[in-house]
Amino acid sequence: MPFVPRRGEQVFLLDNANLSSGGDAVDVTDDIHPAFKKLAVKLTKDMGLRLCGVDLMVAGAICDAPGRYWILEINAAPGLDHYVKTGKAQQKIVENLYLKVLKSLSR
Repeated sequence: MPFVPRRGEQVFLLDNANLSSGGDAVDVTDDIHPAFKKLAVKLTKDMGLRLCGVDLMVAGAICDAPGRYWILEINAAPGLDHYVKTGKAQQKIVENLYLKVLKSLSR
């Protein structure tokens, strides 16, 4: 880095911010505005999927009604390993999800 940052200045060391390059997983499910949840469900159905990961970039706070947002990715095979590691409640959610998927496949 060719300069000394000022106190409190945010410095980005990488051009990406994904979990595999050292990012932190934070569960914000309870903080998301319901309209974003509806959007994720709509996108999932529009893509003909029953399960997927929807990555959004939001201008503003996720707890506020959607203003400007960008769909970054719709992933038909989302990795849940980072999410599971954020807590026991999240681990239970993923376990229940896998059970639901397996039950639907056995019909």
